[in-house]
Formats: sequence, structure tokens, C-alpha cells
Amino acid sequence: MRQWPAAMQLMGIGWYVATCIVLGVVGGVLLDRELGTDFVLTLVGLGLGLAAAGWGGYRMLQELFAAQAKQRETERRSSDLAPADDEQDEEERA
Repeated sequence: MRQWPAAMQLMGIGWYVATCIVLGVVGGVLLDRELGTDFVLTLVGLGLGLAAAGWGGYRMLQELFAAQAKQRETERRSSDLAPADDEQDEEERA
């Protein structure tokens, strides 16, 4: 499978971060209502959501940067192996 363009991967990371935070807060609010606590579990849920979002986002960005570096290295190697346009023109004229 071909890799997604970088913009699509960044959008996916954004959705992941937002989902983690929202799920943490919603879970905390629901637990606060069920257990009759004020907002303690909402803050705990927010903290857990932020931690999960930070860790997962960091890992996803690492993978994205590694893929970009690998792609740049592949492009650099292929351009080093291919003869320059001027050299090709000279060879065709000869």
C-alpha cells in the first residue's frame, strides 16, 4: 500500500489527538455524574486524554518523520545514480 501524503497523515494525527482528549473528558464527566463527585474525574480524564494524545501523537510524528527522511534519501540516491540532463544530451549527440 502506498503511503498517505504527509498532509493526510497530519490530519490523522490531529483527529487522534482530538479524539483522545474528548474521550477522556466525556468519560470523566460521565463518571463524575455516576459517582456524584464534582469535577475530579473530569480532570483525571482530561489528564489521561492529554497523556494518551501526547504519547500517541509523538509516536505517529516519529513514524512520519522517519518515512519522510527515508523518501528523501531514496530520491537523493536515485538522483545521484541518474546522469545529468547535460550528459544525456551530449551522449545523444555523439
